[in-house]
Amino acid sequence: MSIVSPDPNTTCQDFQRRLDSFLDGEIDSHSMRAFTVHASHCPACAQSVEQGEKLSTLLESAVEDEVARVEPENLWRVIESRLEVEESRRWARLRAGWERVLERGWLPLRLPALAASAALAVLLVLGLWNFRSVPTANPTSASFPVANNHAQIERIDSSAAHVAVWSEPEEHTTAIWVASFEP
Repeated sequence: MSIVSPDPNTTCQDFQRRLDSFLDGEIDSHSMRAFTVHASHCPACAQSVEQGEKLSTLLESAVEDEVARVEPENLWRVIESRLEVEESRRWARLRAGWERVLERGWLPLRLPALAASAALAVLLVLGLWNFRSVPTANPTSASFPVANNHAQIERIDSSAAHVAVWSEPEEHTTAIWVASFEP
């Protein structure tokens, strides 16, 4: 028979802080073992575990009692009636708001729409202006200097099984891939 001694790193403060996770089994197995050993050697923490388990049992029993008292057919009628009441309230608020708009005329609706349209127009103009001010990468343009960055590769020393070359003459771009993979 082996005697297990408590982990000196597990303190009562740590145990109390993570007691709910311990009771719910939401901690890793190493911590679960350390907490179990700690509770078996610490009377205060053992009492906390016992109280937590009693509370869990009471809560579970209370929930089960409430669920047992619920009648499914009656429950649906109650839910349905509450939905109908909420829907009728929503329609009443909508109807009242529409009647206020009609009483005041269309001007209150026009002002927010006009403000939103003006803001959208300003954003559109700023976006187009910013788009136009971006320099283009046209190599023939006098305002965009093109560097003379030509290179010549005479050979590739590689033990790789695959070499691929991709060239785009119009863009002055060449890419070389060297890969050693087995299919």
